[in-house]
Amino acid sequence: MKTKDRIIEASIELFNSQGERNVTTNHIASHLNISPGNLYYHFRNKEEIIRHIFTKYADHMAVSFEPVKPSQDAVKILTNYLDAVFSALYHFNFLYDNLPVIMARDPELRTQFGQIHNKMMEKIHHLIVSLQVAEVINMDTNDIDDLANIIKQQVTFWISYCKTSSDNADVTDELIYNGLLKVILLFKPYVTADYKDTINDISAQYRALAEGKAVDE
Repeated sequence: MKTKDRIIEASIELFNSQGERNVTTNHIASHLNISPGNLYYHFRNKEEIIRHIFTKYADHMAVSFEPVKPSQDAVKILTNYLDAVFSALYHFNFLYDNLPVIMARDPELRTQFGQIHNKMMEKIHHLIVSLQVAEVINMDTNDIDDLANIIKQQVTFWISYCKTSSDNADVTDELIYNGLLKVILLFKPYVTADYKDTINDISAQYRALAEGKAVDE
């Protein structure tokens, strides 16, 4: 792995484990056993490192949240979405933990986030519409945008909510899966009778994962 890539991966690891605000470029260089000068050769400052991480995050989101195809199974689309959310929250949890502060420091990053946010809103909207068309849910079409916004809020601020609500809220599988259960709960009032058991089964699977239990395929 090239030094530049090693710096990015080490930064993600340290930001996730120690909190972005607590990690300096000197900490990153020491973790990699390289000189600060070597690090500065690749990145001028921590903000530049974070921008590169954010690009990596954006690429991850683009691959994970593929556009919905009419031929796809709607319930499978929902579980794929939840799994992709888990992956994003787990691998880039420091971004979700401190996003407003990070963006306030860097207007360029705020612009980047706005672009990703708009794309994600479109994909969540399409997810809801696909569930509606497949008659998995039944809701007023005028409420779809609002539901998409609430889902996005739940995902974006779940980690920071947990950390401000508890003195000991490490980002664990349990914490993330419990967040996904809240997303499923947002859909439940709109689930049609034919799919209630299916959605309950999905909830049970994620609850088991939150409790560290094996889940049958």
